[in-house]
Amino acid sequence: MRKVLLALPALALAMVAVFASTGNSAQAAAVTLKVRAGDGETGYAVNTFLPASVYVRAGDTITWSFPWDEPHSVTFGEIQGNPEEPTNPDDAVVDYDGTGFVNSGMVFGPDGPEFSVKFTAEGTYDYYCFIHPFMTGKVYVQGPGIGEQDNQASIDARGAADYTSQIAELKAAAGAAAAKPVAISSKAGGGKKYTLMVSSANDIMVGDVMQFFPATLNIGVNDEVEFVSNVHTPHDIGFTPPGFDPNGPPPPEAADWDPFTGGLNYAPGAKIDGTKLVVSPMIGLEYPDGVKASFTFPKAGTYNFICVLHASQGMVGKINVTSGAPGAPNTGDSLAPASRSGTSGLVFVAGMIAIAMGATAAAAYAARR
Repeated sequence: MRKVLLALPALALAMVAVFASTGNSAQAAAVTLKVRAGDGETGYAVNTFLPASVYVRAGDTITWSFPWDEPHSVTFGEIQGNPEEPTNPDDAVVDYDGTGFVNSGMVFGPDGPEFSVKFTAEGTYDYYCFIHPFMTGKVYVQGPGIGEQDNQASIDARGAADYTSQIAELKAAAGAAAAKPVAISSKAGGGKKYTLMVSSANDIMVGDVMQFFPATLNIGVNDEVEFVSNVHTPHDIGFTPPGFDPNGPPPPEAADWDPFTGGLNYAPGAKIDGTKLVVSPMIGLEYPDGVKASFTFPKAGTYNFICVLHASQGMVGKINVTSGAPGAPNTGDSLAPASRSGTSGLVFVAGMIAIAMGATAAAAYAARR
């Protein structure tokens, strides 16, 4: 009995060591967690990381997915070189200790790759999307016993709550825009001028309203329609000929066209008769061509229009032109369903839009910094 009693302290110490070892092993077990880089639905793009803050341990990996048709990046550190390109294209997982420049490159929605980063050292790491100045996030890499670490359920719950709040904010802005009657004035030389709103009345930090207000307009022959954009997000207005597929290959006239350098077959007041593709320059705050684009309609018919950049997100509309008295100008703002394609047709003009957007976004990021 005395030998057993003498052995108990040693046994207790051994058990403590075993449990401590087990605990440390469990605590150090690496995990991979998923975060959404933006999201959206027809007519709306939420441009935030969902959620914006994540708590992990050294050795853990975060994988960012890109579920919506708006381009984004996951970028750590100061931009070096061309930010459209990934910094580590051959690595399935990029190791990061908080130093240097690590970047996913520009990723175009769910058809693009995911991006994974393994955090090898404790610290707080800021990151951002270089395309959207307000889209920022933090990764907190905490040591043992410091704070509470995330799991996938906690990330999903916070991301879902953020998305619900942010999409509601965008929908409220859209509702306010839709409630405004179309401004109608006299057109020089006779007829009427109708003014339509592009996107929302002002910038919204959490994302963009990808709609025209109204999306359907009834006017008379020779009337003018003016589109006005008071946001920083670039938009253009493209009137498409019958049978045009915005997700198909670009027509010959658009094959070498860069939409960020100017319009296509456009001048202010351009006459639309449905025979060719006519696209305005990019309009919006701080764009060289200003915030307005205008068109006239010398012929009765129905004319479909899109934002070339955002047609796949539902940014489409139509204008009904009649030789008699037109109907009510604000006719409901109904949206066509978003149409996605695995190919990059005119929506991205064979990658030229990506290049121009990257340059524009890099300049915006530099100004923000």
